[in-house]
Amino acid sequence: MRLAISGTAAQGKSTLLKSFLEHWDMYTTPKESYRDILPKDNHSKDTNKETQWNILNHMIDNMQGYSDTDHIIFDRCPIDNLVHSMWAFHKNVGDIDELFVEKCIPIVRESMKMLDIVLIIPITNVAQNDIEDDGVRETDAEFISEIDNFFKAMYSSWAKDDERFFPKEDRAALIEIFGTTEERIKMLEFYLNDKGNMFGEDETLVDASSIYDEFGMPVPDLSEKGDVDFNIYK
Repeated sequence: MRLAISGTAAQGKSTLLKSFLEHWDMYTTPKESYRDILPKDNHSKDTNKETQWNILNHMIDNMQGYSDTDHIIFDRCPIDNLVHSMWAFHKNVGDIDELFVEKCIPIVRESMKMLDIVLIIPITNVAQNDIEDDGVRETDAEFISEIDNFFKAMYSSWAKDDERFFPKEDRAALIEIFGTTEERIKMLEFYLNDKGNMFGEDETLVDASSIYDEFGMPVPDLSEKGDVDFNIYK
């Protein structure tokens, strides 16, 4: 099983990754991540073609070192890279243009065959996270919200079987998870068994919505699925 945790900044991805590895200890995560190659400048909301291309290649090279028989979980994946490139193009940031994005799309689409599940953490009305400045993390609330909007639009595209970003066959499953870290782990237990594998078709799962009652959670507001126009991309 090859998993990745994706989503906009400051949503508890690193905390979830740590808890996930404690809960499913058969999993590992690569010692190096895209953060190891980030330049001091020209990334996040100040990114450019060179940075995005280097990150994309690093992510894919990392993923190619594993097979579907491994138990590996990645901190972000090529979908994150594509989302940030598309945001930069739509916002006229740096030198990223439509041709660069369209160059990346088929590469990212093909890379989705190397993942089994992508866990997306959206911004919701449930367990909202405070944005803390640790000297590395992005703290611009508007930027964080805009990137989240792209992720929600990307999820909608996947749910509609849009083949521009995801292959028709052998594509990763996208799962939105939310709530506190404990609630997120509980939600993942509806998808992964105690051996860290996805439940088979012959196994009965409890409706994941039952966790609302179990934890006293308010029903999350996921009605807004992003208003980004992807029709410009071929």
